[in-house]
Amino acid sequence: MGKFVDESIVIVKPLAYYKMLIHVLRFGSKTRDHRQFKEVIGMLVGHLEGDGKIKDVIVEDVVPISHGGSIEVKFTDEQLGAFGEIDLQIYEEHGSKNWFTVGWYHSHPGLNIFFSSTDVFNQLFWQDKNPSGVGLVFDHTYLEREGDLGFRAFRLDDPSKSLKSDYHEVKARVEPPKDMSFYSNIIELISNIKSNQPPLYELNETTDLFSEVFIPDKEDLAIRKPELHVQELISSLKSGLNSFLDLSMIPIITSLNEWSQSITSKTYYNNTQIRNDLVELKSNLSISLQDIQKSFNFNLQDNLKKIDDYISDTFDIFEEEQDNIKQIFEEFKKQIDQHIQNLFNEKLKFSVEQVGFMFESCDKLIANMNTVNQECVKSLKRGNEIAENLSKIIMPSEKRITSKLEESKTKTTENFKKKIVNLENSITNLNKETKKILSNLKAAILVLEGSKEPIFNKIEKLENEKKNLLSNIKEIKSEKQDLMNQIKELKKGG
Repeated sequence: MGKFVDESIVIVKPLAYYKMLIHVLRFGSKTRDHRQFKEVIGMLVGHLEGDGKIKDVIVEDVVPISHGGSIEVKFTDEQLGAFGEIDLQIYEEHGSKNWFTVGWYHSHPGLNIFFSSTDVFNQLFWQDKNPSGVGLVFDHTYLEREGDLGFRAFRLDDPSKSLKSDYHEVKARVEPPKDMSFYSNIIELISNIKSNQPPLYELNETTDLFSEVFIPDKEDLAIRKPELHVQELISSLKSGLNSFLDLSMIPIITSLNEWSQSITSKTYYNNTQIRNDLVELKSNLSISLQDIQKSFNFNLQDNLKKIDDYISDTFDIFEEEQDNIKQIFEEFKKQIDQHIQNLFNEKLKFSVEQVGFMFESCDKLIANMNTVNQECVKSLKRGNEIAENLSKIIMPSEKRITSKLEESKTKTTENFKKKIVNLENSITNLNKETKKILSNLKAAILVLEGSKEPIFNKIEKLENEKKNLLSNIKEIKSEKQDLMNQIKELKKGG
């Protein structure tokens, strides 16, 4: 089988490249003395694309971890533990995007770009859990070359060989920025430089107040032995002073040399003592300050966790109260609907019963009127029969009888008309009662309509109260987000 060829690519997004570059240049640049160069270490966050065993690596963001004085630094147990915590945080924040730690980066300030044996050891950690894991190495001096981005990407050839594995370079490129946020970061960087603020904070970084204090090496404190050139002094004198020089100058010069040697020795001893005291003082102060800052960070993290738990519990209570209010509202709405339905049924039933009763009364009255009409018709027939009989029997008194009949007919007709008028009045009264019943029915309907509007107003008021409650919950969430942002700012501020 032929040698495996790695054709994958590493794509670095603008934000990730910006943060790595700032981290590297903070501890290694042309503005610092080369003796103060420091290596930096951080983690690469992103995702994989493509098929096969080795996939393309997309670096979306980075997490600065620490800095030190030597490139020969293995990962510590504390750093490995931090890697695990960062992986968990990334999963919680970006799990939906399939982001995770895809490798690491570090710098070789002014020492060229390569993988040392220690770097191979560290790279084994990443490729053991992810065959596509990659390591980036920076050297800020490469940035002086035209078109050079200052870093290279490497991957081990065969991690199964452990420390004996060779490594190869992986093709890498930086994606150009697509929006204005990248340039906003540049403006923020310039502002931080002007305000003498660190442009980028490392994980759990504690401020070293004496990091920029330069203490010279012992070799720098060594003072050369001062000597006066005896022969040159003697030859400069005129020949007449030879005997004087032999008897007086040589002892004086010897005394001067011994005196200067003594001063030099004491000066070197005092400088060495001062240097040792400075080194010890710096070490003690740095350790004390780091302990104080770590304790502060621990307390801050603990308080932040308590605040987050309190906020979460409070929101759970709000959600429970919201559910209770919603349930109460639904029950109240059901009761209102039932009450309206019962009230409407009662009013409608009462009105229908009353109308039915009035119609029954009208039917009875009309039946009575029919009976009276029939009796009137019978009386008229009997009157006609009697009149005919009388006309046959009493012819002589026809006029008188006719007059009586006319009179009787007139009275009967008047009585009949009166009964008709009474009947019409009864019908008129029946119409009035019917209209009154209809008016009462309309009034009942209006009462129902009038009772519906306050009920609907009450429902609308409850809806508004619900909206206000939701608005208050949103404001509380916004206040929580603002509080979290302020806490993050406090963490950044150290």
